Amino acid sequence: MKSMHNIRRSRILRRFGSHHYGPAMLQLSSLLAFAVMLIAIGCATTHATLVVTAPSTTTAGTPFTITVTAMYAGKRDTIINSIVQFTSSDSAAILPGYYKFTAADAGSHTWPNGVTLMTPGNQTITATMLMETGITTTVDVNVTAAAASNSQSNIRFFGGL
Repeated sequence: MKSMHNIRRSRILRRFGSHHYGPAMLQLSSLLAFAVMLIAIGCATTHATLVVTAPSTTTAGTPFTITVTAMYAGKRDTIINSIVQFTSSDSAAILPGYYKFTAADAGSHTWPNGVTLMTPGNQTITATMLMETGITTTVDVNVTAAAASNSQSNIRFFGGL
């Protein structure tokens, strides 16, 4: 009867062919399998976060600037290459499209006048890293109604009926 070690060894040898690669090759293959697993998982850890900077109050229909900073273990993540997506509780909001961080961003990107909230009241903007499970941050923005326009029509009728 074969021992468990010999059964495992024979399965591994069948996988790698009839050549004997020895323990060093088996350790290397285990490390490569582990590395592939880490790449598949991504960097979604409890240490990774997003910080969203936006005004706490804005006027409906007025564009404002928003900044997203990726953080890892309390420091700016300067090598991030993930994609961020924005959503809002305001269904009429104008938001930036998907954005892929680049090396030039150094972990932070700003959209000047990139967001416009249209609906008065308390609204939220959520930034989410795609393919990075659990990395999402929401910021609250109080949207005030735009002032009513007092423009009056200055139409004059000349002539008679």
